[in-house]
Amino acid sequence: MPDTTRSSSDRISGGLYNDILSGILMGEYPPQSSLPTETRLATDYGISRTVVRSALDLLKRAGLVESRQGSGTVVVEFEPQALAQLNRDAQLPELRDCFECRASIEPDIAAIVAANLSKPARAYLEDQKRSLNEGDEGTEYERSVRDADFHIKLAEFSTNSFFVSIMNQLRPHMLFAMNITKTLTSRAHRNHINLSRLEHLETIAAILNEDSDGARASMRHHIDSSTARIFQNQSESFT
Repeated sequence: MPDTTRSSSDRISGGLYNDILSGILMGEYPPQSSLPTETRLATDYGISRTVVRSALDLLKRAGLVESRQGSGTVVVEFEPQALAQLNRDAQLPELRDCFECRASIEPDIAAIVAANLSKPARAYLEDQKRSLNEGDEGTEYERSVRDADFHIKLAEFSTNSFFVSIMNQLRPHMLFAMNITKTLTSRAHRNHINLSRLEHLETIAAILNEDSDGARASMRHHIDSSTARIFQNQSESFT
């Protein structure tokens, strides 16, 4: 049952906390780097500095950042496995909801794009196919961002504003899911990356062939398989 006692400021600071946490997890804010200033965060998010401080306090209590004179708020050194353990209980239930939501809408998004393939969509997908085939995906952080953006771009190409809104709301959770794979064994992590790449290529091929049924099926397979890989491996990692 949702907690209706939480204030609006609590929810906003929690959202900022999750955004910064995602940045730390994904390497956008590596150890020993400084976070944006309180003033910058307040301006970017359109919130008060009091709310920003509340989010930063949560990160400090979690042992992820510390205040340093002359440097502001700095990310501390941490072990990815320990960080995943710290956030597992709070994050995984929401992550399951995220995958359930994605499985409900993304197959149809892919089918719609295939049925109404525009020139910009075709050009974008051809570029994605080239990059995936050539392994030209940049750093791990860049690859994760590119992956999440791929799913959001499909929603944009569907021209349905509600799909776009939902996918943008899911983006931080998608990035968190990608980061979780970093805590797996090297073999499981490489396996997930390789399979995800092949699944993206299958979805892209179906859309470029304007095969709506194939696009729907391949996207559903991708999301179901990703869900199984992440949660199965998380269960094994923390037992």
